[in-house]
Amino acid sequence: MIIHKKPEKIILDLLYTPDSEMIFEQISRAGLSCLCIERSIDKGNEDTQNIDTENCFQNNTPIGVQLSAKDCQNALIITDSAQKAWEYKNQNLAVLVYLHEGNKDQIFTKNRYFIEGFEDADATYFTRIYQREKNIPWMIGETERLVIREMTPVDTDALYQLYADKSVVEFMEDLPTNKDEEKEYIADYIDKVYSFFGFGMWLVQLKETGEIIGRVGFQNYEEEDLVELGFMIVPKHQHKGYAYEACEAAIAYMREEFPEYQRMARCKAENTRAIGLCRRLGIECRVVDKQCIK
Repeated sequence: MIIHKKPEKIILDLLYTPDSEMIFEQISRAGLSCLCIERSIDKGNEDTQNIDTENCFQNNTPIGVQLSAKDCQNALIITDSAQKAWEYKNQNLAVLVYLHEGNKDQIFTKNRYFIEGFEDADATYFTRIYQREKNIPWMIGETERLVIREMTPVDTDALYQLYADKSVVEFMEDLPTNKDEEKEYIADYIDKVYSFFGFGMWLVQLKETGEIIGRVGFQNYEEEDLVELGFMIVPKHQHKGYAYEACEAAIAYMREEFPEYQRMARCKAENTRAIGLCRRLGIECRVVDKQCIK
């Protein structure tokens, strides 16, 4: 599983805006390699071929190359053309649509990610869009010993190994017996939770070996400004400080990305270790009859 994955370059393919040079400069300032395609075409009759042009500029220097879909597999393409966006998506390329006054009448049917300005967009923003488009899990945090990252359907078998010890589900919801059902759940979770909220339940992975040893994360609570912390470390890796370490990383991410939320946890009265951990973390712990974190 590749954890650190960034776009090799940003490709601007803008047909309906005169601001391509300014956008090029803004992206370049973000520290990313940027390539701008300049097309001499009739705006009402777009070139329908795959990416290919000899009028390219990289770092303000003309380069005489032709770009193919293969060249762009590790790039994030920013376009303001509905037709181009559709073509790029059909080639399984990562696409970010730029919306502005000049293309307000166009309909983008296959795209998920849109931007209306580049002033505040940084390298992290472009990397995360690229990762979403390429189904690469986001890195949430790192500690000396752990990696906290999003889950993917590829992690299904590893999740079932975590839950093989049924003491785990004493305080957490169990997985379905059908692995295909869980894979569908994870794919839907990525689309409707990770992509929409920017947070959720993540995986805890040993940095040294790559072994997945638990889960940690936050989910929305019934109170609007509140999120609920959930955590689990598989029994064979307990009593090593991993839970505290993982929770600290998750809390740091939420504090940085979502400072508007207050954080709490719900624990059964008999789960005294979790209650004690919440106290150490400075997290409000509400004692309940049952827990629903999955």
